[in-house]
Amino acid sequence: MPDKARAAAIPPALAESEVKRRVAVLKRFKALLLEQKQRFTRYIEVLDKQKNIIENGKTEDILAYVGLEEELIAGIGTLQKSIEPMRVLYENIAGKTAGVNETEISEISRALENLKTEAVRRAEDNKVLLQKRASILGNELKDLRGNPFNKRKSIYAGGQGPTLFDISG
Repeated sequence: MPDKARAAAIPPALAESEVKRRVAVLKRFKALLLEQKQRFTRYIEVLDKQKNIIENGKTEDILAYVGLEEELIAGIGTLQKSIEPMRVLYENIAGKTAGVNETEISEISRALENLKTEAVRRAEDNKVLLQKRASILGNELKDLRGNPFNKRKSIYAGGQGPTLFDISG
């Protein structure tokens, strides 16, 4: 009986093509996770720079960083659409294969989740800063419109048009 129990515990040998397919799925999934991790790292760097620009920069610079942020978010979303089907494949393979080394994939996934959390936190912080900056700029515009010197016209700026002078003698 111990031989039967041992035989049941040992998984059947896989065909070489199946092993290659599983390895390819694992490598691709890992590559996608690493690329997503790099994109989130880049996004966090942009959020840090954006925070400095919001606090000290010009309005044009803020707009440029907001545009860059939107591009990065779109790229992250696009890559996420590729990751989800690969995750399903990976989970199917990992569930079928006993002894698959999942530690590397799980470490990358954990790091990616931490980056996502950090990115969301920093984006919210920047959003609050941006709202404060927009409020300040709005108040400055109101002050400029309400400036009493703005409506006052120069004594030389009358509604006079060109005048003809007769210089002939």
